[in-house]
Amino acid sequence: MVLLYIMTTQLKIDPRDWFETRRLAWMPAHFTRVSIDSIDIFIHGEAEAWIAENTQGRYAVITCAVQEKNKLLSKVYAGFEDPAEATYFTLSFLSKHKDRSFAGW
Repeated sequence: MVLLYIMTTQLKIDPRDWFETRRLAWMPAHFTRVSIDSIDIFIHGEAEAWIAENTQGRYAVITCAVQEKNKLLSKVYAGFEDPAEATYFTLSFLSKHKDRSFAGW
């Protein structure tokens, strides 16, 4: 019975997930960047999982070096091809986890 259900149900496979082109290892210039340094460093993996599960477009989560006031800092950014998904991530995930900050240490 289960096999019949599987055979008659249309599967919705996203080709970007199938060919592993949805999550990029680099951030293109046209992506909308969102800094995720405001959340605890230990939940960056949760952020990546949330993005993979709750968005549809291409994304990237990268760590890069930024120079600020003669110091070299490591920053973590999530980038989204669709600016609406960046807004969705900021309002849904970051606002919920903003109290779990690493800055208090």
